[in-house]
Amino acid sequence: MLSSSRRLLSGIIFGLSLPIAVTACTSAPAGSPSEPLAIQHIHDVAFSTDNTLLVGSHDGVYEVNLDTGDTGLVGDVAFDAMGLAAQGDTIFVSGHPGTQNHDAFTAPHIGIVMHDSAAGWEQVSLAGVTDFHNLSTTPADPELIVGLPSDRPVLLRSVDGGRTFIEASPLTARDVSIDSADPTLLTATTSEGLVVSRDGGDTFSPLSGPTLIVIAPDATRQAGIVGIAPDGELWVGSAEAEAVWTSAGVVMGGAAAIAMSDDGVIAVAGESGVVITRDGGTTWTTVISAE
Repeated sequence: MLSSSRRLLSGIIFGLSLPIAVTACTSAPAGSPSEPLAIQHIHDVAFSTDNTLLVGSHDGVYEVNLDTGDTGLVGDVAFDAMGLAAQGDTIFVSGHPGTQNHDAFTAPHIGIVMHDSAAGWEQVSLAGVTDFHNLSTTPADPELIVGLPSDRPVLLRSVDGGRTFIEASPLTARDVSIDSADPTLLTATTSEGLVVSRDGGDTFSPLSGPTLIVIAPDATRQAGIVGIAPDGELWVGSAEAEAVWTSAGVVMGGAAAIAMSDDGVIAVAGESGVVITRDGGTTWTTVISAE
């Protein structure tokens, strides 16, 4: 169980906006291997199935090749990308339209849009209605998407690839993730600590572990989870009852999002940009700088 002092700290942190560098709204150029690209106001990160890093920002979604450092704007369209998830080669995003006039983005909230290399950006559902600040998918069920809308404390769930959503359960959470192997296993971060659902999000119950702000599934372990605490500490654990959690280093600056690739690369977005570790938190490399 979490101590009362850690619960109080969590409540304070959740009441504040996480610090991320914000500057004037201008589109960023493509990056190169020589130095990390600077991107403003980073909201989310995810990995595609080929372990390409995706970065959702105020300027759109960027793809980062972690082997070469090459960085490019997905679909060549700048917009405010908030919630971000990937399923195969398909990218799902929510947020707000940018200054460019694109048919897939409806003001003031774009709902769910998707991108693939063949069709580009397309509208999926909830156009003009909903802004998800968090989206999650799982390779265990390609049609499953869950999200946390910004306008009400509820978990929304889609079982048809985002075309329709239902209210799964009331939930006031900062982040939610779906297990990589079990689509019924969901974990979320709340001001009261971690909570877990074993029925696809219909009900949640407390999960013993550290107080975390952002989490991501860890496909390298059974029911695995990685997460960042309010003080930047990286924790590794699982959604199993009485799981042992292990500290794995510290990330400097506020954490806005975390993602983990199938081969164990961890990416964390924060006020200093996006950093990655390939060795479980021992060393970190900056791949995106925050403006």
